Amino acid sequence: MLDLQKTKYVLAKRYINDGKTELNLNSVQAAAKTEVEAKIKSGKYSFEDVNCAICGSKYSEILAEKDRYGLKCITKICKDCGFVYSSPRMTENSYAEFYDSEYRRLYVGTETPGEVFFKDQLFRGERIYKYLQSKGVIQNQKLKILEIGCGAGGILECFKSHGYEVLGMDLGEEYLTFGFEKYGLNLKKGGLKDVDSGYKADIIIYSHVLEHLLDLPSELSLIKQTLSKNGVVYIEVPGLKFIHSTYDMNFLKYLQNAHTFHFTKNSLVRLFSSNGFSNIDADEQIRSVFHVATESNNFPQNNNEFNEIISYLTKNEKFRHFNFLKFKKFKWFIKSTIIKLRSK
Repeated sequence: MLDLQKTKYVLAKRYINDGKTELNLNSVQAAAKTEVEAKIKSGKYSFEDVNCAICGSKYSEILAEKDRYGLKCITKICKDCGFVYSSPRMTENSYAEFYDSEYRRLYVGTETPGEVFFKDQLFRGERIYKYLQSKGVIQNQKLKILEIGCGAGGILECFKSHGYEVLGMDLGEEYLTFGFEKYGLNLKKGGLKDVDSGYKADIIIYSHVLEHLLDLPSELSLIKQTLSKNGVVYIEVPGLKFIHSTYDMNFLKYLQNAHTFHFTKNSLVRLFSSNGFSNIDADEQIRSVFHVATESNNFPQNNNEFNEIISYLTKNEKFRHFNFLKFKKFKWFIKSTIIKLRSK
C-alpha cells in the first residue's frame, strides 16, 4: 500500500487517491462507483503489480493514484522507456466481473444500451471507414470485417451498409443483444480467442479496446493467426500526447480505471514492431494500421520518451485552465448534438 505522506507527485497533489471525481456523475454512474469502491474495500476486487509492457523495466514514477471517477487507479511512467501504464491493476478475474457488472453503467451512464450509444458508434464507424479508405486499405473489394470489443455494433453497421461481411465480439450481453435484435448484426460474446479457429478476417478493428487488455503479446499473436494473408489490423486508442485536444488538456479527465495502458505513436509502433508487425500508418491521435511483417523490423528499441512525456503532461497541467478558449470544445458540442438528433 502506498504511503501518501512519502509519495512524490510528478504533476500535482490533486492526483492523490482522495475519492474525489473529476467528472459530474449522474445517479447511475454514482451508484456504479459506490459498488466498485465497496468491492475494492472488501477485497473482492484484487490487484496485481506488473512491470512495463514495452521494455520490461520495473523502475517507474507515480503520476496518479486515482482516475477521473475518483476510483483507485495507480498510473506510472517507466523510467527506462517512458511508457505509461497501471500498476498495481485489477487482476483478470476482477476486471471480468467489473466489465460484466459496473463498466457500462460507470462509463456510459445508463442501465441499458440505447440509440444514442449506437449512433455514436455509427458516427465513429464512418470516421474509421473514411480513414481506411484514405490509406488505400479498402477500395472496391468485399472484405470480412472483425471487430473486437464491438459494444452494440454501431461501427460494424457502417461497414455492413457498404456491403461487407461483419462479425463482432464483446463481453456485454445486453449490448450484443441490442445490436443483434434491432439491426440484425452478427455479434457474439467473447474476445478474439473465442473466434472460430478457421475464421480469417481481412480487417480486424480494435476501437478503444487495446488499452483495456492485460496480455498484449498474447493478443497480438492471436491477431496474426486470425488475419487473412493480406489482412490488416486497425488500432484506435486515446493518444497520450493528444489530451490537449480531446481531454481539455486535463490528464486526470483522461485517466480511467479500465485503461491499463496509455499509448503514444512511438510506444504503439514499438509494441507492434517487436511482435512481428509493420506499420502502415499512425498518428498521435491515435489511429493506426498494421500488417504482419514479412521481414524483421528495425524500429529503434532505445527511444526513451520519459522526459518528453513528463514535459508534455506538466505543460498541460499548467495551462489546462485556459482550455475554455479553444474552438475544439465547440466542435465536440456540434458532434454530440448531431448524434442526438440522429437517434430520434
